[in-house]
Amino acid sequence: MLKIIEEHGPQNFKTITTDNGSELRALSKSEDTYEHLGVYYAHDYASWGKAPNERHDDILREFIPKGLPLRDLTYKHLKQYTDALNMKPRRTLGYDCPQELYEQKRQEHAARRWLVRHKNQVSASIKTL
Repeated sequence: MLKIIEEHGPQNFKTITTDNGSELRALSKSEDTYEHLGVYYAHDYASWGKAPNERHDDILREFIPKGLPLRDLTYKHLKQYTDALNMKPRRTLGYDCPQELYEQKRQEHAARRWLVRHKNQVSASIKTL
């Protein structure tokens, strides 16, 4: 998880919700590193408190049947599943796809960074008009 956050840039994440699985224990150690990032832990035996996680698990089961050892999956399989999941419209996103919204936000962020870096040049160009 931390590798993914670093690859995509911590500024692109607001929260992480975990179901207390051992694979995410490292998050509790890294909360100080990513102070802006809200890390939420679901309560054991309280599925009502982790509905988005449960829904995501249901969507994953469309591709990966329960009981299938994950070690049997290749990187190519996981990439296909991830791409399909990220292109699936979500009600919570106004029926937009997560990938499309992510790309839109990434482009907006890149444009803001460009404007900050080139602020003086843009101001000078506007003044000459």
